[in-house]
Amino acid sequence: MGKTSVPPKAGVEQLIAQLKAEPVNTWFDLGLFIDRVRENRKIPAAELSVTFDGFKKRLAKGGIAFISFLFAVDGVTVEAEKYAKALRNILFSPTHHSPLTTHKIHYIAGEILPEADRFIDPSIRQHIIKEISGFDKWNLYNDFFFTKLQRGSKQYNKLISKFWKEVLLITEKLGKVIEKNNIQLLYLINVCSNPGNVSLALSVALISEYLGIPVINNNHDFYWEGGNRKEDIINKGLKPGPRDFFFANDHLGEFFSQIEVLYPWESRSWMTVNINKNQTNHVIEHSGHNPANVCEIGTAVDTKIFTTITKRNKIKAFQQVQAILSSSSSGSGSRRSS
Repeated sequence: MGKTSVPPKAGVEQLIAQLKAEPVNTWFDLGLFIDRVRENRKIPAAELSVTFDGFKKRLAKGGIAFISFLFAVDGVTVEAEKYAKALRNILFSPTHHSPLTTHKIHYIAGEILPEADRFIDPSIRQHIIKEISGFDKWNLYNDFFFTKLQRGSKQYNKLISKFWKEVLLITEKLGKVIEKNNIQLLYLINVCSNPGNVSLALSVALISEYLGIPVINNNHDFYWEGGNRKEDIINKGLKPGPRDFFFANDHLGEFFSQIEVLYPWESRSWMTVNINKNQTNHVIEHSGHNPANVCEIGTAVDTKIFTTITKRNKIKAFQQVQAILSSSSSGSGSRRSS
């Protein structure tokens, strides 16, 4: 069994060479490998300046990458732009004498739809890596959560090979984007909260630990919210939920332990940011994370785009809504939303 070390300031090529040399041929091999990464890493993996101004200078030399499965006309994209704007105002405004501008902020996703352009600052650099798409657009989604695996079966044995191959590919592609653009901070949105792409989650953890890059891990919701194990539903009388399928193969400890370790990843170089206290309590009490690295941030509202309207304009708005609804035909059929 190889010995994994996590040297800081190494390059992507060295990382890939080391990962390819790892004997990951079974799910047990993968578990042992991840354990070694966690045990041998420096604490923290990212060596940062002790001052806020020092950290700003480091960011000014590189930039920030927002990573998610998809940027579209959705809540993730709207929130990401708020976070990006807030970071620009706090860290890189002219009053802080920082040379970092909007072109230093990057969006990385498996897909960025054209309709999302209205929510994305045009100066933000966009990078598409199709392999990091999430959920039903992830290549292995059906294999992980909609195929009942049995230890020693053909599907079970083939899946680890496909998974590790994809982890290497994503790590190389994503790592090169980060390295080429000298990105100094990763801002994840839902990447390590719901297992929409487990390959991406492991790749981000490896890149962060190996290259010494700090991470803000922003979680809107977790896979265990609305999901339960089948045995808990039966034995504890819990109600079935819409995310029960994430536990389809929890009977295989060597398989499901990867989900438990990666969602979310625990590291002194990671700040796990949730949207409510219940999530924070779960991450600390159930997952065993250091409370110093866990906090909450609520959904933001940009008050600049809202103005107080007159009573007359309110009445006009309600009249317009009434006209729209009254003109709808009940026999026009229904629309199915995905």
